[in-house]
Amino acid sequence: MGKSVAHFHLPGRTEEWVLQAAAAFAASRGLKIEHASPSHVAMSRGSELWAGRRVLAVMAQGAQGGANVYVEAWAEGLTQLSADPSAVLGMYPRRDAWKIASEFVGSLGVNPTSVFRHM
Repeated sequence: MGKSVAHFHLPGRTEEWVLQAAAAFAASRGLKIEHASPSHVAMSRGSELWAGRRVLAVMAQGAQGGANVYVEAWAEGLTQLSADPSAVLGMYPRRDAWKIASEFVGSLGVNPTSVFRHM
């Protein structure tokens, strides 16, 4: 059980820009926006009943010189699994969740392997 989380500062960007980028990413990858607010966008693909659901949540907060970004990724089905691509248990949903999360963070110009922790 767990989540994969990333926390980083994005210089020169605003909270609004980060969340618009998240919504555009969701649309380009066929992800469903589950919830959106002025500081948060949650998106998913799949179904808990069929091969699990992959979830990506993006939160942003304005900060001096840019935006602080917090990203959570996980696969959920019978249980909640982190997006750790090296794990054996639930490897296919985890790897798909990792692909989604790493592509999003990479689209922001950040190296995903340097900012994600798998818990």
